[in-house]
Amino acid sequence: MSLEILLSVWAVALVLALLAIAVIVRPLFIVLAEVCGGRDRSRFWTVYACLLTLMAPLLTVSTPGLLDAAATTGATGAVLQRAVFYALVGIIIALLVMGRAVWRPIARLLQAPPAGGDQDSAS
Repeated sequence: MSLEILLSVWAVALVLALLAIAVIVRPLFIVLAEVCGGRDRSRFWTVYACLLTLMAPLLTVSTPGLLDAAATTGATGAVLQRAVFYALVGIIIALLVMGRAVWRPIARLLQAPPAGGDQDSAS
């Protein structure tokens, strides 16, 4: 694969990742501030999640041999189509990992009994 194609593929992956980050960063920070118990912790985990979301599509489109077949045919459209597909797969995997990590503590909080106990059964 030529350097020009590789740089184009990375650019597509970066643009898609940055779009996903732009959409999720603020709501994620707010949820993590509640779950983590503070803005500093939330900021760390938000940056961590953004880095994961940025690196996952770059990793998937950089997988050796993944885009070689399309690149050898010379069809730029096919290469970019596969790059978008694999970049989106990487972003979806990153979002699923983050969603699961954030959901676990929230699920525990939702299942926990109220702090004051069950007052309705006393009457």
